[in-house]
Amino acid sequence: MKKKLTAIVIIILIIIVGVWAIVSSLRNKNSNLGLNNNNPKITNNSNLVTAKQLFSSSPLSQNAFLISTPTYDANTKTALIGFNVIQKPLADGSNEITLNSQNKEYKTQVYTVKSGEKLYFIENFLADDSGNTDRNLKDDTAVLVDADGYIMN
Repeated sequence: MKKKLTAIVIIILIIIVGVWAIVSSLRNKNSNLGLNNNNPKITNNSNLVTAKQLFSSSPLSQNAFLISTPTYDANTKTALIGFNVIQKPLADGSNEITLNSQNKEYKTQVYTVKSGEKLYFIENFLADDSGNTDRNLKDDTAVLVDADGYIMN
């Protein structure tokens, strides 16, 4: 009887350790997905982005508006409703781009865009924007893309 009880306790401990290992592994995997956590983000769309992913093959590219250019077309201006974009050339030839939202729930975003890189503003649902107000805080983000077309953040 004592041997059976010991065996059951050992099996239960093995199961607990196994479940803990799986949960830890998934937690680490999820924390390594998506947008770089070193830069603050407008929203968390990390479930849409994986490491070393071509931007053109990402679901984010479908609703992307290039904002690392000196001027914007009408669609980009519409996507940026509720945001102010400030571009500042830096001495090394890169460009500092700051995204300020008129909604206080967003954090100010600052990106350094080096030569060959591109910064896109992602607006998944244009219908939530009107006037100077963005009504949905969960559908906007910015994505930095390297010269080879891979997502950097």
